[in-house]
Amino acid sequence: MATIPIILNGERSEIPSGSSAADIPLLAGVGNQPVAIVVNGVVVHPLDRSSLILSEHDEVEVLVFAGGG
Repeated sequence: MATIPIILNGERSEIPSGSSAADIPLLAGVGNQPVAIVVNGVVVHPLDRSSLILSEHDEVEVLVFAGGG
């Protein structure tokens, strides 16, 4: 399977070619936790994640929501 290089949470990573922003939580190992996904400095709305296909050298951040008190 072909892969592309991206920067995921500040580190170089290889992901399957054709991956969308919706695939990132699983690829980042956060599973079904509620997250915010930021691609190249822009927050991706959850409804838009499936249609945003990642490109080589995209910078992706996964922000996990944490509760506390």
